[in-house]
Amino acid sequence: MIKAMEKEYFEAVYEDMKKHPYETNGTDLKFTESDLGYAMKHLKGWMSDQFVSTDLLNKVDHVYLHPEPKGVVLILGCWNYPIQLALAPLIGAISSGCCAVVKLSEVAPTSSTVIKKYFDLYLDPLCYRTFEGSVETSTALLKLRWDHIFFTGSVTVGKIVAQAAAQHLTPVTLELGGKCPVIVDKSTNIDTAAKRIIWGKCVNAGQTCIAPDYVFCHKKHMPALIERMKAHVKTMYGDDVEKSEFFARIINKRHFQRLSKLLDNGTIEFGGQTNEETSYIAPTVITGAPDDSPIMTDEIFGPILPVMPFEDIKEVISFIRKREKPLVSYLFSSDAKVINEIKTKVSSGTLDVNDCLMHMVIPTLPFGGVGHSGMGKYHGKASFEQFSHMKSVLHKPIGMEAVNTLRYPPYDAAWKQDLVYQLAFYKPSAPSRGAGFTKYAVSSTLAGAAFAYAYAWNSATDQS
Repeated sequence: MIKAMEKEYFEAVYEDMKKHPYETNGTDLKFTESDLGYAMKHLKGWMSDQFVSTDLLNKVDHVYLHPEPKGVVLILGCWNYPIQLALAPLIGAISSGCCAVVKLSEVAPTSSTVIKKYFDLYLDPLCYRTFEGSVETSTALLKLRWDHIFFTGSVTVGKIVAQAAAQHLTPVTLELGGKCPVIVDKSTNIDTAAKRIIWGKCVNAGQTCIAPDYVFCHKKHMPALIERMKAHVKTMYGDDVEKSEFFARIINKRHFQRLSKLLDNGTIEFGGQTNEETSYIAPTVITGAPDDSPIMTDEIFGPILPVMPFEDIKEVISFIRKREKPLVSYLFSSDAKVINEIKTKVSSGTLDVNDCLMHMVIPTLPFGGVGHSGMGKYHGKASFEQFSHMKSVLHKPIGMEAVNTLRYPPYDAAWKQDLVYQLAFYKPSAPSRGAGFTKYAVSSTLAGAAFAYAYAWNSATDQS
């Protein structure tokens, strides 16, 4: 299906966002194709029962987790990566055995039409249905009862989805966004950091939930960082970015107008050019933005990047921790102490050290937020688990009833309770010396001997 739709999909995304086919292929189609290939390779193992350890009393039982599909699920896609954000969760739903309804975003209408065409052509309509439509369609779908809802989008809409799901106690996966901070420490390579940050910001014209949202740079290197980011923009997109075929456009006029207003929230160091007719906003770096300005309080979701100086890493940690937990935190540093400090003191869905966006291409690394940036994770095995219920199973032999007599009334002997305790319950760490150790060793040995005797006696009885 992905191969068949490739040409039409490239054209559709270009129609919606003027996004170059190479970028669409790498960030959307190939990403999804990789996720699918990984699932196909490992699905047999994921579907297998997962045996767990048990206590001595239940040692001969089969104790395991059995994955079963949650049922019929709703997937609400998003417009910025249309095929990835619809098909990646659908891979998890299909691999777990769920039926699914996929609601495509109306914000990218051409891409949505192409996706629906091929979904309807290749997927069994009795199990998988695709809907286009506006907010009214999504609202109608949310009124129905589902076994799981998977949503990708803004925090505001995520709250609406969670409220609707709560009416039926439906579990949800919310892949939201927020403001992803970047910290550039004095120990890093400034040129490389500048290149990777500005690339991460310019992919899809910044319309990515994991795009760098603002930068804290050590004041010693802040001028150099801005200068190198400007130089790398020129290298990637040429002297006139608006004429570059490699730089996408803002999705619609509403988002263009919202982003244009943010350009007044500080001093423009470079960029700032706009064209409302083509929804073009140049890659822009801004300094001096007040902490309470919209550019510093709202998710930007565009190619505008505020940069601020810092001297003590504790200032940065304090700033981030006072705000909602981000989907991703980015750190550029070669200092092990700084890396550990950010890892342990800044809560975020993911931490990338010395790179941007690239955690998304690793199928063994689950992706998701924390707090206001979302709940639940997916990609790779995590997608399968998101749409599966791991049923706990205890399968006990019908024989060996002599062992089970310990748990039945009458409770007329203290030794029964002691024996059951030794056999059936996990205990704190055993004492290593003294009288406590002697008592523990003797009682455990007697419990094991009693169990072995009962097992042997019962086996002999069953055979007779």
